[in-house]
Amino acid sequence: MKLQDLARRTDTSAASIKYYLRVGLLPAGRKKNATTAVYGEEHVERLELIGALRRILGAPIVDIARLTALIDDPEVGILTVMETAQVLASGMAAGPAPGSARSRTAAAEAPTAGSREPGPPASARTDGGAPHAEGSGTGAAPSARVASVIAERCWPDADSAARTALERVLGEMGVLGIVPSDAYLTRASRALDTVSTGDFDFRGTRDRIALTVAVGTHEYSRLVLALLQLSQASRSIAELDPRRQDPLATSDSGAQRDADA
Repeated sequence: MKLQDLARRTDTSAASIKYYLRVGLLPAGRKKNATTAVYGEEHVERLELIGALRRILGAPIVDIARLTALIDDPEVGILTVMETAQVLASGMAAGPAPGSARSRTAAAEAPTAGSREPGPPASARTDGGAPHAEGSGTGAAPSARVASVIAERCWPDADSAARTALERVLGEMGVLGIVPSDAYLTRASRALDTVSTGDFDFRGTRDRIALTVAVGTHEYSRLVLALLQLSQASRSIAELDPRRQDPLATSDSGAQRDADA
């Protein structure tokens, strides 16, 4: 199909398509002659991916370009594409969580200016430096707690952006003095393990899989959060609403309505 046909098929302006071609988000079409290029289903899928990321996630062009570059690189595995799409959809920070075992290891192994050898890991410090997670009075380090959850659920013990994100959240909660119990992490991880896949279909092209992961992560995360909020609100109403705590209050109000009628 020609560019104008591609624009109509994907409900994308010709100007936007030309821009995506210029910045490399959209592969060039096949040259039909010196002045005309034709486009196929792979261009339709790419524009659907770009459109969804822009419209639903509000993703910036630079982040979309990072994802499409991975999709177009045959040396990059599909798991990396899926993880990048998940990070883009969820806003998870990349890199090791501050205070995690991996971040301390990286810091210990990185040479500092003016030094020939890396310094000791933060856990080995005996000076008056800032305390790390183990010494903050919040219990086990986030990395250890996450490792425990992974082992308990029999999940693969592998580094991932999602693992880093959980370590980061637990570390930030510890700083605020909000420390979920091991029992809570067990209950939450068990419950989420049963719904984590959603109704996803991971068949198709790399563009289609990336679209499924990105939009699915975004929308199912909103769904799970909304259900959690409804559950919390319902429990609060059941436990704290005086009319529900005092059966007489409910019966009196019902009797008053009958009398008014």
